[in-house]
Amino acid sequence: MSEEFTIRTFSSDEALVKERRNHIVRCSTKVFTKKGYDRTNMRELAKACEMSAGALYHYFGSKEEMLYSIINSATSQQAGSMEDYANELATASPTLALVGLMRKFYEWHDDNQDITLFAYQETKNLPGNAQESIFDSEARILTVFEKLLIKGMEEGEFNIDDPRLIAHDIVVLGHAWALRRWHLRKHWTFKTYVKKQTDAMLRAITIDNNTDVANKQRKESSK
Repeated sequence: MSEEFTIRTFSSDEALVKERRNHIVRCSTKVFTKKGYDRTNMRELAKACEMSAGALYHYFGSKEEMLYSIINSATSQQAGSMEDYANELATASPTLALVGLMRKFYEWHDDNQDITLFAYQETKNLPGNAQESIFDSEARILTVFEKLLIKGMEEGEFNIDDPRLIAHDIVVLGHAWALRRWHLRKHWTFKTYVKKQTDAMLRAITIDNNTDVANKQRKESSK
């Protein structure tokens, strides 16, 4: 197992460090997503954060550390949000819960289209141990969908040979709204895209004798 990726700091005030880093992440995200990681330097980032370069280095030791914080913060927050929402839907039927979780996941990528594209493009610039941490958060999201799909199989609502692969399909379709927005938004609104993808997924995995139930629950979820 690789050594954990760490971020350097010269301050022992944890609350202050957290506050300043959050500010730096918010400001630098806009610069990185506009110019790209390779074309952005620390002076530009410091200017965007209204700080001196020296002050910036007080909270981040390198541009690489800032890149990690931006992507890791987004993916870990998303994973936590999906896990919390899955818990809220624990008593719902698997079909209805899947509709809700897909909508929640796709909404996040609609709200965070730039960071989704940025993460896809720039994660490769991070060292292996930093990438592993980000991939761990992505795995948590996959696990949310995989567990729900397995529950649906056990309760007789879904017919699936490989729930892990279906979970990947759901996630990739959510990412696609951000990654291929230049094309998709010419033909479908976000609401239409989510409905069509959700309906197609349910048609593919719903057991034949449960089709009527699935249709009813899809209608209820869209109200």
